Amino acid sequence: MVRTRFAPSPTGQLHIGGARTALFNFLFAKKNNGKFILRIEDTDLERSKIEFEKMIIEDLKWLGINWDEGPDISGNYGPYRQSERLELYRSELKKLIDKGLAYECYCTEEELEVQRKLQLKEKKPPIYDRRCLNLTKKQKEEYINQGRRPSFRFLVPYKNLEYTDLIHGLIKIDTSLISDPIIMKSNGIPTYNFACVVDDYYMNITHVIRGDEHLDNTSRQILIFEALGYKPPFYSHIPMILAPDRTKLSKRHGATSVKELKDLGFVPEALVNYIALLGWSPKENREIFSIDEIIPKFDFDHILDHPAVYDMEKMKWINHYYLSNILPVSKIVEYIKDFKIENFQDSNMDLLYKIVEFERNRAYLLNDFVQVYDLIVNDEISYDSEVPYNDFSSILNKIKDYLVNIDFGSIESIKEGLKFTQKELNLKTADVYKPIRFALTAKLEGIELPKLLYLIGKDKVMKRIEKYLNIYV
Repeated sequence: MVRTRFAPSPTGQLHIGGARTALFNFLFAKKNNGKFILRIEDTDLERSKIEFEKMIIEDLKWLGINWDEGPDISGNYGPYRQSERLELYRSELKKLIDKGLAYECYCTEEELEVQRKLQLKEKKPPIYDRRCLNLTKKQKEEYINQGRRPSFRFLVPYKNLEYTDLIHGLIKIDTSLISDPIIMKSNGIPTYNFACVVDDYYMNITHVIRGDEHLDNTSRQILIFEALGYKPPFYSHIPMILAPDRTKLSKRHGATSVKELKDLGFVPEALVNYIALLGWSPKENREIFSIDEIIPKFDFDHILDHPAVYDMEKMKWINHYYLSNILPVSKIVEYIKDFKIENFQDSNMDLLYKIVEFERNRAYLLNDFVQVYDLIVNDEISYDSEVPYNDFSSILNKIKDYLVNIDFGSIESIKEGLKFTQKELNLKTADVYKPIRFALTAKLEGIELPKLLYLIGKDKVMKRIEKYLNIYV
């Protein structure tokens, strides 16, 4: 059975790249009727936080990426937090020590840095020189008496390593260029490459799908698998996600975490759709897919072998498409309430439904609906001092007597009333619309004016206009 995993470190929010890794593992498992596992790699004791773990879990569930086994549900291969698996790592380390494939290292960081600089100066690759490989018992005792505690290094076997990456094809590595990695730190905590191997083996992971940045780790992990006598999983390394300027994606490029995008007003269906297209290209010429439509189409043959580019505008367009064409009004309202629950009262739910119906074709983010809602319910309006109030006031004095006689029962009747007003006063459409809109909202553009008038209601419309005239006449 296919078994994939997503193994985030709870040291920060779920990044867009991490979300893509989780999604691709989920898609591949479901395509092959397999299992998708969530594993928390929390061995970075200083930076790992339970609140980050909770955020990652919440964001994955919000995206609809659900797992079959993980720290919050039962499973036969747990525990699913590395911090709860320390005895297993120590047991596996002993196997390597007994085979002569791991050794104690007493080197300090300062000593290693001196060695590294010297190698670079001599134009040699910065590879550990194995000075601790054959220490005598006496030498070890001397180091211990100095207060040094050993870490453990894996003894890399020198050979030509070959493996097939399911995306990049055959990869060849001269392992003599690989430095003996530390696999257990002096505090008894395993390093990434060692814990990852042990977990993948004992959790029966068949396929590891992760970013290109892990390519260098893969050769080390395969060597550790082989040293322990275990069969490594299949590896697939998906392309990096670059910023629009083709540099490494970072916070300076804007929102890059799922929570940030959620807070901007993206909906999960659109975000999953966009993330799937970051490195995966379907056969047919279309861009809108539900997660259920992607699952049967997903394969490694259509994952790109070059970096994907993060495009906020494209993501907004996809979000707009879901808001305007796919999601039902009731679902959008549900998302809006979750997005800004503090803005809404139960008594105004009918108003929110109408706003969504009227504005879904213009909205790109959930906040677009919230802004219209706030304009309608908020009677405390601050006007921009640069707008020519006197011009608006003189026209509004003429318009208000016509407005009070307009039938506000439907948008069509409001449109007809505004046309009649425009004709009677011999004014252009903009000369009628702009003063009314500004008096009502302190803005010069936005939702269609007839819809705005309908949603606010005649009584509040007239009160706002009177208030405006009282201030600026």
